[in-house]
Amino acid sequence: MKRKVKAMNISESRFKFLSFQVGANDVCQLCAAADTPMGPGTKSDFETNIRATLEHVRQNIPTLEHVRQNIPNTLVNLFGAWQLTDIYSLTSGQKYCKQSIPFVERFAIGCPCIAGQGDVGEFTRGQMDRLVQQYNTVLQNIVADYKAKNYKDFNTNIVADYKAKNYKDFAVIWQPPNLPFKGYPIQAVSSVDCFHPSTDAHTRIAAGLWNRLTLDTAARAAPFTWETTPTFRCLEESDRIQT
Repeated sequence: MKRKVKAMNISESRFKFLSFQVGANDVCQLCAAADTPMGPGTKSDFETNIRATLEHVRQNIPTLEHVRQNIPNTLVNLFGAWQLTDIYSLTSGQKYCKQSIPFVERFAIGCPCIAGQGDVGEFTRGQMDRLVQQYNTVLQNIVADYKAKNYKDFNTNIVADYKAKNYKDFAVIWQPPNLPFKGYPIQAVSSVDCFHPSTDAHTRIAAGLWNRLTLDTAARAAPFTWETTPTFRCLEESDRIQT
């Protein structure tokens, strides 16, 4: 990452913005972990991996700590895990999501937990929602944890953790993942797999993330509405990012 920044001819003294999100693949593949005390994909496993990531960065593994040590003056926007089951509500039964094999949804391949039918499907999608909530709680707790450590060298759990360290050239802020996909147009998902956000959706999410950058906590938690034409707000002299 440091090489990429250098290749773009961005000096270390300039401030950088990095948006970071993880967890969706585990929610799709390991939804049963929502009701399991330990093992792959569980909240404890997720927490262990995130904490290890933060600490291992010190050894030049590409994590938040690696970013802090190697790319100074960086603001990390930690974007929580969002409610993937909204995509089921949006796409279920849509011709847009059918392939040549009758009755087979495209997203069944990439996200088996979301595609079940009847009571089984309702159960696994419920597990997905619970696992998302567990992951977001973990992230917010880690942030708070780091904040409490109050390291001399420089927020939700991982966010709070880094906020507490009080770094002068590095900060982590929390962005609630309020993406109401079930209310978006069908074009919000890719026509290839009917699951991943489309280019149109990515454009609007990017605009929403940027436009929330200087807002307070309550305003940042507002839903990402679907704009007919997404706009990016230009920063003003009086704007401040609340870390």
